[in-house]
Amino acid sequence: MKRRNFIQKTAASTAFISLSGLGLASCSEAKATKITILHTNDVHSHVEAFGPNDGRNANKGGVARRATLVENLRNENPNTLLLDAGDIFQGTPYFNFYGGELEFKLMSMLKYDVATIGNHDFDNGINGLYAQLPHAKFDFISANYDFSNTVMDTHVKPYKTFVKDGIKIGVFGLGIELDGLVNKEAYKETNYLDPIEIAQDMSRILKTEEAL
Repeated sequence: MKRRNFIQKTAASTAFISLSGLGLASCSEAKATKITILHTNDVHSHVEAFGPNDGRNANKGGVARRATLVENLRNENPNTLLLDAGDIFQGTPYFNFYGGELEFKLMSMLKYDVATIGNHDFDNGINGLYAQLPHAKFDFISANYDFSNTVMDTHVKPYKTFVKDGIKIGVFGLGIELDGLVNKEAYKETNYLDPIEIAQDMSRILKTEEAL
């Protein structure tokens, strides 16, 4: 399954956010709380903006522009989450030379709250991904990649919860099937779990156990 088709078929679950904190009886009395969710994906090591001759993306993108936008939106609303859905690596010489170190350092400077793992994040192998983790000052989540028999064991959580102005928010990550898309030697013993079943399970956990 191609990544685009995977995202379309699991859109309802990958975008899942669990909110809790106010009972129905108190909703009419409580003030409205605005939560801003900022999301990136498939950044592919584009540290610099696209050039003037890069077609539809000409003069767009780049970490500096992203940082300014994120800062402005956070100033407008402190109740903001910044998330990334993977494919952070691969696409420019920055990745070829630094192996992901620069990307993680810049995301840390932007204060990402959490990120999940895309297929291209295995392009230097799972050991290459693991080697860059010290540069990431944010958590990684993936509910349907079982890393228990790999070096990534204990370094990736299925989900993470946040509290913004009394509102509890749960976020979980889902990844595309790696078999046939990524060389087996790259992801080693990573076990792919059915994303639909996992999404249903994560939804139940976040709505019941974590909502308390």
